[in-house]
Amino acid sequence: MTDPTNVLVFLREATAPYRAGLVDSDAAHYVFCESEADIEWYIEMADVIIGSIHFPTAYLARASRLRWIQVTGAGVDRFLADAEIPSGVMLTRADLSFGDQIAEYVMGHLLARTQRLPEVYALQRTKQWEPLTVEFLRGRTLGVAGAGSIGRAVAARARAFGMRTTGITRSGSEFAGFDTCYGPDDRAAFLADLDILVLCLPLTSETRGWIGRAELAAMKPSAILVNVARGAIVDEPALVDALREGTIGGAILDVFETEPLPADSPLWSLHHVTITSHHAGLNIPGEMIDFFLENLARFRTDQPLKGLVNVERGY
Repeated sequence: MTDPTNVLVFLREATAPYRAGLVDSDAAHYVFCESEADIEWYIEMADVIIGSIHFPTAYLARASRLRWIQVTGAGVDRFLADAEIPSGVMLTRADLSFGDQIAEYVMGHLLARTQRLPEVYALQRTKQWEPLTVEFLRGRTLGVAGAGSIGRAVAARARAFGMRTTGITRSGSEFAGFDTCYGPDDRAAFLADLDILVLCLPLTSETRGWIGRAELAAMKPSAILVNVARGAIVDEPALVDALREGTIGGAILDVFETEPLPADSPLWSLHHVTITSHHAGLNIPGEMIDFFLENLARFRTDQPLKGLVNVERGY
């Protein structure tokens, strides 16, 4: 490929780091779109799109030259659910350090619970000396739904704390780093064994509502649900009921079916729920720029792209 590749960039985050790192060259010409009007003007000229999960996918139908979409996150469900990917267009996810980031998030919030950190901080603020009885992660069983790069990173950190790790995957195949692996037909047995369930699944038609009332009822009353995947993987009303009724012991939630989480959601007021604002896996511009530029070089020389998504499977 000799002519520059026309790249349309539309991001949720601040564009300044990307404008500094993605500059016009003999290989690429970049157009940064700040609004849908900008996209509408340029979409028919774009060979490549760099887009966040919030890209307005309705415009893809007009992208007559488009050959590749690079998503700046690990999840690509919005592109698959809301639009027909034009025939022949490749879709890639950001295959970066999300696993390391999300694993630290999971272990940090689990430690905050077992070490009773909110109570520690409250006692410190009021200058009270009150030794607390804390709990430990060692010896507990942590189950990971989805043994991709993120799930495997979570399991590795858990094993470093002396935890037993189990996984459930589409194939049921054994994976390094897991003491036991289950297949999709063994979901009830997988759930019943857990002290902590960490959801790392992609959102597809198969995983939407994967955790519902029956699955929550199969878990231990002391079990903790951690969702760092997509909110729609969990039946949210069923989760609220399970938490209120003590069917499970608590939840750590970074993702929700509606984001931002509405102010009237009952999840905000449940004392055994931790809510964060979808920040477990952060997009680091420098990493994303390097990843894209390497993929761009591959694209221009007809080499396989990193992070390529199987559109039919959804991941």
